[in-house]
Amino acid sequence: MNPTRILVVEDESIIALDIQVQLRHMGYEVPAVAATGEEAIQLAATWRPDLILMDIRLQGDMDGITAAMQIQASQDIPIVYL
Repeated sequence: MNPTRILVVEDESIIALDIQVQLRHMGYEVPAVAATGEEAIQLAATWRPDLILMDIRLQGDMDGITAAMQIQASQDIPIVYL
């Protein structure tokens, strides 16, 4: 059985790294970490994760809620807001 893939969307690199390390330690696969909403949309389409952990306030023009709505418009991926 393949491990659950989780996409992490967090613009603060230290927090993103900590989340990634903790998830991998628990046996989850973290194929990518996105720092912007636009990057999250692209990586979700590329990796098709089983779950997305999404920061609400992201750097750039797009916040986490807008990115999540765009992802869910085309893919059925559960999203947990951080």
